[in-house]
Amino acid sequence: MVGIDEAISMLKDEDVSVRKEAIKSLERVEDEAIIEPLIEATKDEKPVIRLGAAEILGNFGDVAVDKLIDEFNKETGVNKRFLAVALQKTGSKKAIDCFASVVDDEDFGVRKVAIRGLGELQAADKLDVIAKGLDDVDAGVRTATIFALGDLATPESVALIKKARRNEKDKDFKKYCNKAIKKAEKIIKAGGKLTPASKAMPMSQIKEIEKTGDLEAAIKAYEVHVKEKSEKDAPYKRLAMLYRKTNDYDNEVRILKIAIEILSTAKPGKEEWFEKRLSKMC
Repeated sequence: MVGIDEAISMLKDEDVSVRKEAIKSLERVEDEAIIEPLIEATKDEKPVIRLGAAEILGNFGDVAVDKLIDEFNKETGVNKRFLAVALQKTGSKKAIDCFASVVDDEDFGVRKVAIRGLGELQAADKLDVIAKGLDDVDAGVRTATIFALGDLATPESVALIKKARRNEKDKDFKKYCNKAIKKAEKIIKAGGKLTPASKAMPMSQIKEIEKTGDLEAAIKAYEVHVKEKSEKDAPYKRLAMLYRKTNDYDNEVRILKIAIEILSTAKPGKEEWFEKRLSKMC
């Protein structure tokens, strides 16, 4: 077992595999001594290290926010982007003013994370700031803005989404608008309470990790989908295949059973693939 001091030292190793091992070793560590080293790791040359560091920092919540904000205000470009990701994952309202100040940042990634973060934090008083994203040159930022407005779930934010939908010809964008409106209406009906944002990494991003050969990291990322009881079959399929590939029989069986239980109710018929696979193992 790698100790905290050793893991911190490993974060600066020239070998990326060693740095990955350091991130893995620090995942469940709650010692504040790792906050500053991890903040530096969000500037690593490898995205997988940056993201891993951001996720761990996010788990510290308010404890890490002040240091993250201080560093965020000093940085630019991609370095600022991953610090924004860490801030977003903390879920701290301390980040609201910080995010509001960078919706015009030169880096599209910073703008996108900041605007989405304002939505997730339901910063209704920042509606005009968030709405700036509707005119952004980057399509990803415009889409993030739509979902942020959906998160706010107010009559004013829904009106902005509908206006954007009317003015847009792109069919995919209109679909995003419809999805955001549906979510907003659901939140309004529930009394204005936004359900916690998913911590699951997008499937496309996890598949990219798979391609690098880092199966442990991919498995960990897919397991977040399982923890959140995803109603999509893809995460369960990928996990079952990866556990088979790594000869982990027990975990493969566990995932198959979970998938059957969830999908048989949420998506009847989707559980059949898992039932057939499980029957062949018994």
